[in-house]
Amino acid sequence: MKTKYALFLIVILITAQSCTIFSLNPLYNEEDLLEKSEILGTWQDSEDDNIFISCEIYKDKKYIFRYMEKMQEEGRIDSLSFEAGVVQIGNHYFLDLYPYYDDYSYDEDYFLLRNFIPTHSFVKMDLEDDSMVLYIFSYDRLKELFEQNRIRIRHQMFEDYIVITASTEELQKFIQKYADDENVYDDPGKYVKIR
Repeated sequence: MKTKYALFLIVILITAQSCTIFSLNPLYNEEDLLEKSEILGTWQDSEDDNIFISCEIYKDKKYIFRYMEKMQEEGRIDSLSFEAGVVQIGNHYFLDLYPYYDDYSYDEDYFLLRNFIPTHSFVKMDLEDDSMVLYIFSYDRLKELFEQNRIRIRHQMFEDYIVITASTEELQKFIQKYADDENVYDDPGKYVKIR
């Protein structure tokens, strides 16, 4: 149990530094959610054979989106699971990712875990034949825009991440404004469908 909990905390810290936009509110209202059967299946990173994404139907136009990495030396697979909703903003599709704790027991560390506030994070998604391209917002670029007051949406800035506190409607307007701006994203990750 302790090992699993330590891994959980490490994953939270890594995620907090790589997914740079967090929000207390989702990117969608329930009526905005889309069914997107093209995302179902297992996808392999085009540059790293040890990284996979799987996506399966969950409920009410939502999916379970899993990021998995084979740890060759340890002979195990580490994974992060999210409840995902697909929404279209302008001409682009976005995934709203929210932590999904399907295989974690709260028994020993329930009180400590209650101190973590789950948040939404967002990824722009392009689907091209049998490939999925995911774009994550760049923390450095967004931090710069926030500090220059060029982004005016309710938020809270912390040392390693930004938490948006605005409503879903304000969030959608913000995302639409920057959806086509390549400068606000890190280099995209490309995944190829393998089943």
